[in-house]
Amino acid sequence: MGIASVDQSLALQQEWVRPEVEDLALSASVLWKRFKSTQKKDVSGRLARVPTMPSRGGKPRVANLDGGDLGLGSGPTTIPGQVTTTTLIMAWSYTKEAEYATDSDEKAIEDFATLTRSIAPKAFADFMDTVIQGNGSNTLDTIVSTVVTGSNITGFVVNNANFFLDDQDLDIWSALGTASPVASITIESTDILNNTIWLANPIPTSLGITAGYLLLVSGSPGQANTGVFGLRYYQVGTNTGNWLGIQRSAWPGKYLVPTLAVNGALTPQVVRAIFSLVELSKGEEVIEGEGMFGHCNVDVRDAWEQNALLVQRIDYNAAKGDTSEDMLKRKAATTIGGRELLVNPRALPGYLDILKEKNLFRIETVPTDFYDVAGQTLFPLYGQSGGIAASLVFYMIWQGQLAVVQSREGAFLSGITIPTGLFGH
Repeated sequence: MGIASVDQSLALQQEWVRPEVEDLALSASVLWKRFKSTQKKDVSGRLARVPTMPSRGGKPRVANLDGGDLGLGSGPTTIPGQVTTTTLIMAWSYTKEAEYATDSDEKAIEDFATLTRSIAPKAFADFMDTVIQGNGSNTLDTIVSTVVTGSNITGFVVNNANFFLDDQDLDIWSALGTASPVASITIESTDILNNTIWLANPIPTSLGITAGYLLLVSGSPGQANTGVFGLRYYQVGTNTGNWLGIQRSAWPGKYLVPTLAVNGALTPQVVRAIFSLVELSKGEEVIEGEGMFGHCNVDVRDAWEQNALLVQRIDYNAAKGDTSEDMLKRKAATTIGGRELLVNPRALPGYLDILKEKNLFRIETVPTDFYDVAGQTLFPLYGQSGGIAASLVFYMIWQGQLAVVQSREGAFLSGITIPTGLFGH
């Protein structure tokens, strides 16, 4: 035998493991937290009603008080919007071996079962923040382009990869209202730097999946208004579609949201204009009142900051020291037009939504919690023999719905130019 090598000493070497688990996934549930902090009403399984008054009535006219006919008047018109709950669930599972092998400090740096249960509420909140960006159908995003390797699709370029979670199952639909999904997929990894979701199992290009196809939450029926009513359901600037069952065309202008298509740079002028549209719609008190805030992704925040960077001036005569001035503050602006700016990595790029906190609320039949049966939240799985498998499953569940009322007290800007380097631009 020759000179002893390092391989011959491996049995003697100690192995060091850094005593921290590095979580590589995005944790962001910005807008869901805002909804969780507003009004909540516990409801049964029946439809909930949201009364609205699109017209106050009354008939002004010139009067003749010298015996003239004063005419007949009219009164307010009230119409109820109707909303029902939807149910979302997130499943988690692990084997008993994984639990046994990590159930003490001597065996592992983390108890795997405890770690999994601690992650679940945070991950479910992340999921909720994705669906409440949508249009009421549980559509998470639209395919921008496909990534093809040979004869298989291995990934999808999307509008915002942060709409998705690692290991998430999705259904692909050619359009809402079609008979069934084209395919079901599992995400291997979300890649925000390339704005791509990569697939755990490639799918054949022969399925014909292309740009414009929809990515829906697994199990969704693929129909409009059957999911969580999110921002793109309520933030509508046309008299088409419905608002909680009320046809917008029946009362033009009353159930739509003030909007401007920017189709270019975000400027102070256009921000002033959108707030002015809200003032024209609902009056000065709404604009001056508390609780109005903007909601956007980092692209709109950065686009807003560019306005300030363009007019910066450094007075070198007053500057001291031998270091050049830093042209950028540590933090970007936290307000827009004097209102709070809520920046959310899961928001739709190119959009700035203006919302009023008092107009946000949720109804709930089942609050966010672990699914339980007679107090039990951890369930055994069963093997093919019918006997118990050495695996366990638990679920996070929510049954409810979200509402944004007083449409004309909100607003949105679309088509804002996305700064270079973000979301594939």
